[in-house]
Amino acid sequence: MSDSARAARSRTTRAVAAVAAIVAVAVLTLGPRALVAPARGEFMRLMDVVTAPLLVWIPYGDAERILNTLLFVPLGATIALLLRKRYWVLAVLAGLALSAAVEYAQASIPGRVPDPEDVFWNTAGAVIGVVAVTICRLTVSAVEAIRRASTRAARSAAGR
Repeated sequence: MSDSARAARSRTTRAVAAVAAIVAVAVLTLGPRALVAPARGEFMRLMDVVTAPLLVWIPYGDAERILNTLLFVPLGATIALLLRKRYWVLAVLAGLALSAAVEYAQASIPGRVPDPEDVFWNTAGAVIGVVAVTICRLTVSAVEAIRRASTRAARSAAGR
């Protein structure tokens, strides 16, 4: 498979992952309460069992905030993967915009309660996703630079 075909397939995979993250956010935040309540209830039970002792150490930590943050981590990461490195801030802005749109839409959905604070925690999740992608990209770039330098040094030594 050629490099261009591999790159196209990789980009398609990233785009599908980004769309899946957006769909997950839409379903979980805009779906009827009766549909979403069981998944939310399971998450809250898991948070109580597994992470309750850790929440004592997290300032302002509660399960609802953590849920709002975690929901947007994949969104920030997948959008960041679609963009060039220098445009990472657009992934954060996309998380902010989607979160604000969700909160606005929730005002007209029976059983849903919009909360402006959710926009902050959702955006924080998008930032975490972008930071994770950025760290991975920087690590890969550093490893590639070391390999290139090593290869050049080996060629230079062999040419002497």
